[in-house]
Amino acid sequence: MASQKGRLRPGKCKVVFFDLEFYVPEKRRTASGFCYNPWDKDCWFIGGSFLVANPERDFCIAKSEVLKKTKSFWLWEHATEKEMLQHIYALLKTACDQVKNAHDGAVSAILCGIGITSSDVPILFELFKRFHILSNQEAFALQNSFRVVDLSQLVIGAFINPSNFLYPKSKNHILNKYMYGTKFEPGESVWQLYEADNYAEIQSRVLDEVHSIHKCYELIQSEFEWFKKLEARNKRLERLLSKVREAATEASSEG
Repeated sequence: MASQKGRLRPGKCKVVFFDLEFYVPEKRRTASGFCYNPWDKDCWFIGGSFLVANPERDFCIAKSEVLKKTKSFWLWEHATEKEMLQHIYALLKTACDQVKNAHDGAVSAILCGIGITSSDVPILFELFKRFHILSNQEAFALQNSFRVVDLSQLVIGAFINPSNFLYPKSKNHILNKYMYGTKFEPGESVWQLYEADNYAEIQSRVLDEVHSIHKCYELIQSEFEWFKKLEARNKRLERLLSKVREAATEASSEG
């Protein structure tokens, strides 16, 4: 049965939770800032993990189920960086097409992570162009076919912001608030793990990060629901107070 134009069908939606890792050789490392550049051939994209979640089935599930449903792609498991990227492209394109087709093009799949608007998302599409998986036009069209929920921006309103300068929150700020006790080392630590061929540790770390993103998304959503309940309760109280004032005014005028 064809979907109604513009009607959201949660069972046909996809949220792609993901985390990527990179390797930067020593000569390209700087004292601060993001060192990896997708167009620098001395830097390597070493892979990542992706959870394509259904809003109706893939939430409020155990960590073991999250990890079971997560797919990982790693450089050491592929012949070339391009081959790995082709598999990632296929996963993203499938999620995109499934959501678009189910909604007659009116709803998009979601890309979700922490800090991904300034790093992971643009990097992936630059790599698709660099390795000629997509043309410039095709890469732009596909990127524009997704919508992005970046938790670093989504949570700004959940923190106290003492000035007019609203700034995205770091991964550890978010984890400290929603998953107290959970903390990840900076991405630079992966460079040493990669140099030591400690691939299992990298894989485990990234799977844990994807699970943390998924869990924080759930907790943020629950917090928003709580905020809305408080807002509704406040409106009811305001209406009640308004009626009390009106009654008091009428009684006063009659007196």
